Amino acid sequence: MNTHKNFPKPWADCPPTGRLLRPQEVFERTGLSRSQVYAMIADGAFPPFLKVSERAAALPESWLDCFVNDRAQAALSNLHTPPN
Repeated sequence: MNTHKNFPKPWADCPPTGRLLRPQEVFERTGLSRSQVYAMIADGAFPPFLKVSERAAALPESWLDCFVNDRAQAALSNLHTPPN
Protein backbone atom coordinates (compact mmCIF):
# COMPACT_ATOMS: atom_id res chain seq x y z
CA MET A 1 0.00 0.00 0.00
CA ASN A 2 2.71 2.49 1.02
CA THR A 3 1.50 5.39 -1.14
CA HIS A 4 3.22 8.15 0.87
CA LYS A 5 0.17 10.42 0.71
CA ASN A 6 -0.20 13.32 3.09
CA PHE A 7 -3.08 12.09 5.19
CA PRO A 8 -4.57 14.35 7.84
CA LYS A 9 -3.59 13.24 11.33
CA PRO A 10 -6.49 14.35 13.53
CA TRP A 11 -5.19 12.25 16.43
CA ALA A 12 -2.08 14.47 16.61
CA ASP A 13 -4.19 17.16 18.29
CA CYS A 14 -5.94 14.72 20.67
CA PRO A 15 -4.40 14.07 24.06
CA PRO A 16 -3.88 10.33 24.64
CA THR A 17 -6.74 9.82 27.09
CA GLY A 18 -9.23 7.08 27.86
CA ARG A 19 -8.57 3.38 27.84
CA LEU A 20 -5.59 1.86 26.10
CA LEU A 21 -7.02 -0.39 23.40
CA ARG A 22 -5.11 -3.53 22.53
CA PRO A 23 -4.75 -4.24 18.78
CA GLN A 24 -7.50 -6.90 18.66
CA GLU A 25 -10.03 -4.46 20.09
CA VAL A 26 -8.97 -1.81 17.55
CA PHE A 27 -9.52 -4.30 14.70
CA GLU A 28 -12.94 -5.24 16.08
CA ARG A 29 -14.07 -1.66 16.68
CA THR A 30 -13.02 -0.43 13.25
CA GLY A 31 -13.95 -3.51 11.25
CA LEU A 32 -10.53 -3.32 9.62
CA SER A 33 -8.25 -6.31 9.33
CA ARG A 34 -4.87 -6.51 11.05
CA SER A 35 -3.05 -6.07 7.72
CA GLN A 36 -5.23 -3.06 6.75
CA VAL A 37 -4.52 -1.30 10.05
CA TYR A 38 -0.77 -1.88 9.89
CA ALA A 39 -0.63 -0.79 6.23
CA MET A 40 -2.54 2.39 7.10
CA ILE A 41 -0.17 3.05 10.03
CA ALA A 42 2.79 2.66 7.65
CA ASP A 43 1.16 5.19 5.28
CA GLY A 44 0.45 7.64 8.12
CA ALA A 45 -3.31 7.26 7.65
CA PHE A 46 -4.03 5.60 11.01
CA PRO A 47 -2.84 6.47 14.52
CA PRO A 48 0.16 4.39 15.61
CA PHE A 49 0.14 1.92 18.46
CA LEU A 50 2.21 2.86 21.50
CA LYS A 51 4.59 0.37 23.07
CA VAL A 52 3.38 0.01 26.64
CA SER A 53 5.82 -2.73 27.53
CA GLU A 54 8.41 -4.90 25.84
CA ARG A 55 5.74 -7.20 24.39
CA ALA A 56 2.56 -5.11 24.41
CA ALA A 57 1.21 -2.29 22.29
CA ALA A 58 -1.97 -0.28 22.65
CA LEU A 59 -3.80 2.66 21.12
CA PRO A 60 -5.24 5.47 23.26
CA GLU A 61 -9.02 5.39 22.89
CA SER A 62 -9.13 9.14 22.23
CA TRP A 63 -6.84 8.72 19.20
CA LEU A 64 -9.17 6.11 17.71
CA ASP A 65 -12.17 8.36 18.44
CA CYS A 66 -10.47 11.29 16.66
CA PHE A 67 -9.67 9.07 13.67
CA VAL A 68 -13.28 7.81 13.45
CA ASN A 69 -14.71 11.33 13.84
CA ASP A 70 -12.44 12.62 11.07
CA ARG A 71 -13.51 9.81 8.73
CA ALA A 72 -17.18 10.44 9.54
CA GLN A 73 -16.83 14.18 8.86
CA ALA A 74 -15.08 13.45 5.56
CA ALA A 75 -17.88 11.08 4.56
CA LEU A 76 -20.53 13.66 5.44
CA SER A 77 -18.79 16.41 3.49
CA ASN A 78 -18.61 14.14 0.43
CA LEU A 79 -22.35 13.50 0.38
CA HIS A 80 -24.08 15.19 -2.48
CA THR A 81 -27.11 17.25 -1.62
CA PRO A 82 -30.08 16.70 -3.93
CA PRO A 83 -30.84 19.53 -6.36
CA ASN A 84 -33.71 21.86 -5.42
